[in-house]
Amino acid sequence: MDRRSVLRGQYAFAHEMLEGTIKKCPLELLTKSIEGSLTNPIGATYAHAVITEDLLLVRWLQNREPVFEEGNWGAKVGMELPQSAMVTPEWAKSVRFELEPMRAYAAAVRATVDGFIDRAPDSDLLSEVDFGPSKQPKLSVLGTLGVLHVSSHQGEMAALLGLKGITGQTV
Repeated sequence: MDRRSVLRGQYAFAHEMLEGTIKKCPLELLTKSIEGSLTNPIGATYAHAVITEDLLLVRWLQNREPVFEEGNWGAKVGMELPQSAMVTPEWAKSVRFELEPMRAYAAAVRATVDGFIDRAPDSDLLSEVDFGPSKQPKLSVLGTLGVLHVSSHQGEMAALLGLKGITGQTV
């Protein structure tokens, strides 16, 4: 098994978990905040995970138009694409969207990123980009943002569902 296959498998699993968790979220909990907490609402966390992939793994790493703009997703999900993947408390508390169109947008982003991992030349995947405090191969950035970042937020969403008595983990 090569590194590309391993990354694609991890990427698929992380996203299956994310989608399994958001699928369990009642609509009334999407925008619910925990009073006195810095934790973002479940819906904002989900949107952030998806938008981060589109802005960083599609626009930045692939140097192409974000899936959101290519597919006119704003009209479908009922929100505008933020200019940054960084979440502010104000954005997290105010973001609203239609869940099923957002899930369809997430699937389009996943397909775009997975297709890139599958078909990009090794020379592109192994080329280094500035990421954090150092240069990293694109393959590493794809793993960090497409697997670790997504999994971290999925766990956060599952924990918030757990506070409401809903089993958020899918395994």
